Amino acid sequence: MASTFEDALRVSLTTFAEYLTASASSKIDCVKDQIQIYSKDYQRGPWFYHAFVDGVVKGRTSGADHLVMQATVNSQRDDPKRQHYEVLAKHWLALTDLHQPLVGYGRAEWLTPTLAVSIRPDFVILGTNDQPSTVKLWLKERELGDDAARAMLWLFEHHMTEICAGATPLVVDVRREKIYRRGRRPWKRGFDVLLENEAASLARLWEKFAAA
Repeated sequence: MASTFEDALRVSLTTFAEYLTASASSKIDCVKDQIQIYSKDYQRGPWFYHAFVDGVVKGRTSGADHLVMQATVNSQRDDPKRQHYEVLAKHWLALTDLHQPLVGYGRAEWLTPTLAVSIRPDFVILGTNDQPSTVKLWLKERELGDDAARAMLWLFEHHMTEICAGATPLVVDVRREKIYRRGRRPWKRGFDVLLENEAASLARLWEKFAAA
C-alpha cells in the first residue's frame, strides 16, 4: 500500500464521486470498472464526455449555446454516444441560470496518504454582482448521490483559494437539471475524516483488484 503522497493513487473528482455514489454492494464493481477505464486509452473511458464539456464551454464563450450544442451532437459518429449527448444537450440548454459569462480558474489536488483527487471545475461562471461560481458537471446516467455531491462541494470549498478565490462551488447533475449548492449549516464535525476513510477504502480495493 502506498505510504507517501508521491505514491498515492491519483483519480479525478468524478471518479471519487462515482465511488461515493455507489451503494456498498456495488463499490467493488465500481472500482473494477474504473481500473479498466484508467488502464486503457479509449473513448468510453474518462474522455467519453470530453467533447460535450468542450461544447458547453464553446457555447458559453461564443454565446451560441444552441448552435454549438447541435454541432457537438451531430459530430458524434458513435450512435450510443450521440444519443447520450442529445439527452445531455436538452437538459444543459434548459439550465439557463448557468448560461453566464466565463472567467478563468486554476486547479487543486486533495492529498491523502493513499489517494490523490484532482479538483478542477469544468468552467467558472460570473453571476450577478460579479460573483464567480465554479461549476462541476455530473453527466453520468446514474443519479448523483447527495452524499457524493456534498463531498464534491466540500472538496471545492476547501481548495477554492487555489481554484478561484472567493467563488461559490456548484455541482450540477445535468440529466436531472439539479444544482447542488453549499447549505447554510456548517459542515459536520469529522466530515473530513469520513472522506479520508472513503479515500482509503477506494485505494485498498483498487490495489487489490489491480493486482489480481
